[in-house]
Amino acid sequence: MSRRRRLFTLLTLVLLLLPAPLPVSGQKKGEWPAISAEELALKSIPGVEGAHAILLYREEQKDDVEHFGSAHYRIKILSEEGKKYANVEILYLDRAARIEDVEARMIRPDGTAVNFEGRVYEKTVVKARGVKFLAKAFTLPDVQVGSIIEYRYRNRWDRFSLFNTTWLVQHELFTRRAKFSLRPYPYWGLKWISARMPANKDAAAGPDRVVRLDMENIPAPEEEEFMPPEAEVQMRIDFLYSNLIGINVEQYWKKVGQSNYGAYERFMDKRKAMEQAVRGIIAPSDAEEARLRKIYARVQQLRNLSFERSKTEKEEKREKLKENKDVEDVWQHGYGDASELNMLFAALARAAGTEADLVLLSERSRYFFDSNLPDARHLNTNVVEVLLGSKKLYLDPAAAFCPFGMLPWPETGVEGLRLDGTGGKMVKSPSPNSKDALTERRATLRLEPDGALKGRVEVTFEGHEALRRRLATQDDDEMARRKNLEDECSAWLPAGATVKLESVTGWNSSEAPLKAEFSLEIPGYAMVTGRRLLVPAAVFDAYGKHPFQHGKRRHAVYFSHPWQSLDDLTLELPTGYRVESVPAPRRGQFSYGSYEIIRESKESKLRVRRRLVIEGYFIPLENYGPLKNFFDTVRTGDEEQVVLQLAESAPRN
Repeated sequence: MSRRRRLFTLLTLVLLLLPAPLPVSGQKKGEWPAISAEELALKSIPGVEGAHAILLYREEQKDDVEHFGSAHYRIKILSEEGKKYANVEILYLDRAARIEDVEARMIRPDGTAVNFEGRVYEKTVVKARGVKFLAKAFTLPDVQVGSIIEYRYRNRWDRFSLFNTTWLVQHELFTRRAKFSLRPYPYWGLKWISARMPANKDAAAGPDRVVRLDMENIPAPEEEEFMPPEAEVQMRIDFLYSNLIGINVEQYWKKVGQSNYGAYERFMDKRKAMEQAVRGIIAPSDAEEARLRKIYARVQQLRNLSFERSKTEKEEKREKLKENKDVEDVWQHGYGDASELNMLFAALARAAGTEADLVLLSERSRYFFDSNLPDARHLNTNVVEVLLGSKKLYLDPAAAFCPFGMLPWPETGVEGLRLDGTGGKMVKSPSPNSKDALTERRATLRLEPDGALKGRVEVTFEGHEALRRRLATQDDDEMARRKNLEDECSAWLPAGATVKLESVTGWNSSEAPLKAEFSLEIPGYAMVTGRRLLVPAAVFDAYGKHPFQHGKRRHAVYFSHPWQSLDDLTLELPTGYRVESVPAPRRGQFSYGSYEIIRESKESKLRVRRRLVIEGYFIPLENYGPLKNFFDTVRTGDEEQVVLQLAESAPRN
């Protein structure tokens, strides 16, 4: 049994970790539906100003009996910017599906069709714990305003794997017509839950049991910065297979818990082997927390197959990895997928005398789990709950680079099912705290008479801030990592700044901070006006985009996690200049955060201390006004200027 197959076995009732990839059209290969004269003549969308392209037709078919799907997209280009849609990426779930029979063509404004004969290549688009999103990508050449691009493909998956389906009805483009269909697997019950659909519009099963939806004139979703996941704000229909349809919610989760508990416990039932293994990790004199920390660190040292790139069938045969049938195998082999490593940690913790249970969680990066809805597929990851004295800790040693005592942000503040023999209990993982996501910048900078600013800055990332950067660059080489940090530092500064990374430490650690030291130069940072220099004192954030400029907003504000940003900057003044005026300290406070900036002058130096704290991560729409006012205060404080004056006796350069 493959590692992928085991995942489906352990999560018996969770038939898919993530929504199925998009399927494409039922036309025979080589045949395309005709382009109408109306489609060729279309130049704009009535009622939709400034649209760069329009999705004329979208069809998604899925057959859970034959294990294949298909999809077909037809897009009209309306502006120069809309030509970007000629760069096509077809996303799919690594190791769970494959994309076949990709076809594409371009129809010129005069109606002439040109079939795509170029190369379709594969690229990694997103990587998350346990799953990797790949894309079949290609570019249609010579696309012009008025052109129509069209592509389709088929999608197949393992016949032993039964996928659930989510129809995200909206597309990033306005859609003139969309058709969805699902031929369900006949030996399981099927139900669907609709969200934010128009009145009197829902999926319906026909006499042939095929579920269909046909819609026209579907608006594009209104996107905003820091908005909730797309599945939480778009029209969508979730399909769920289960043999438990018809029972109440409490009974449903009890059945789910009992089934999964048995599978996990059988995998972990190696007490003697675990007791022997743990003796080589801990010392008899260790306190309980020290024991847990050592076990946690040891498990993180094992090879995590879930974080490795997908291998071809030939590569897998060449490597000949043995299957892990239980935690003893994981320990002996020195590798496992994320679920297996967490089970190993729980088994070792128990062998060391600590109470440890598995918790199935739903990551909040894609949707928000609601236990009132009986949909076990959303429990798409697991962590370990340990009882340390009277304190409960939630740990995820299978999350690469994640410090002891902290969970990756998608696993924080979410409901989950703690497994036990009675069917389990719904629990909630700890909410994230701003102190667990710290960015601190300490700088010594020299201001030149011409307004240029030069010097060095040391940046420290801790907690979620360090974890995010480590995960994002774990497959990069050293040069790419350095460039990523330099680009990030440059983005904090005004245009024209020069940034060079001098040193960095902590890339491969879970517990140590990630520290980087930069040298930088900002030409024209201060404005020269006669014998004065006007100096924006908040070096790093005064030039950032105000994220909440608009008076009104459509969606709630959703951050990945709370955070703290701390700056302590020392600016050395040019020879002959003195401080004429310094803005008074400015502070801001609201229910989700606080801000303070203090500027002080002493002799020939100016010290700036700035602290921005955001404590919330989901801010309801009704609180947008106070949030906007708070960030207005931050922007005002950051833009205030210190005035320097050249002494009468001092020469000007």
